[in-house]
Amino acid sequence: MLYIETPECILCALESRMQEIRKFGGVDDVHTYARITMHISNLVPRGRTPLFIESFDLITRILNNEDPHADEKRELEDTASLVISRLINDAGNDIARYLEIAAAANSVDVPMRDYQFDINDFVNKLLEEAVWLNTSREELTKLLGSIGDVGYVVDNSGEFQVDALLIRKLIDMGLRVTVYARGMPYEVDVTADYVSKVLGDKVRVVSTGNRYPAFYNKGLWRDLGNHELIISKGVGNFEAYLESGLRLRVLFLFRAKCGPMIRLLRVPKNSPVVYLRRDK
Repeated sequence: MLYIETPECILCALESRMQEIRKFGGVDDVHTYARITMHISNLVPRGRTPLFIESFDLITRILNNEDPHADEKRELEDTASLVISRLINDAGNDIARYLEIAAAANSVDVPMRDYQFDINDFVNKLLEEAVWLNTSREELTKLLGSIGDVGYVVDNSGEFQVDALLIRKLIDMGLRVTVYARGMPYEVDVTADYVSKVLGDKVRVVSTGNRYPAFYNKGLWRDLGNHELIISKGVGNFEAYLESGLRLRVLFLFRAKCGPMIRLLRVPKNSPVVYLRRDK
């Protein structure tokens, strides 16, 4: 699957990159926008993931800034750290509730077609109940109690504070956790270096070595396939999995932010989703 819905995904990439170049560069040069448009046009046949990754890479070159979202990421992490105690009080020892909160935290994102991130919504909707697809709270609680190994594919800054909370809970349950993160900055996603600083030696951290997500890196497929369960955050990682053709047991945690995702899963707009794929 190259795209969930081709026109929507192409327009989403184009609008996201146009907003970034205007926001971070104050660019009002028609030739720059034409360059971005032509680059995106050339990327379209390669599929959704290369389209978004390589177009972002062009933005960093135009801006001469490897990580244009760096200030945003620090703000997101600082904001999330202020609400962690509230989340712990709500979840207690209920691992299913930690999963649900991790899905709700996926409101963090760059502006995209049909979706604008609001930091107040991020904080206020962290305790929102999720839509459970192809599984239940009881089944997942039982599953996590019966396995010994989990892979965890991380996503955006801010929500990573919640991911770290969930990861520590998994470790407390006796599970071995391997965390997969991008090796280079991409939008507001955390990198492997940052994950290592936050979690230290509590987990094994695997870098993709580039801007691409773990599921799109063929060099990681054997490693990913060794896990009894993978927990994956965010829509981008879900779409990369669909593109890859991998057949694994993956628990996806994200918000259904865009029209194609809403229609694919038949869930309400912006709803947190806990979705178990049983492809392995």
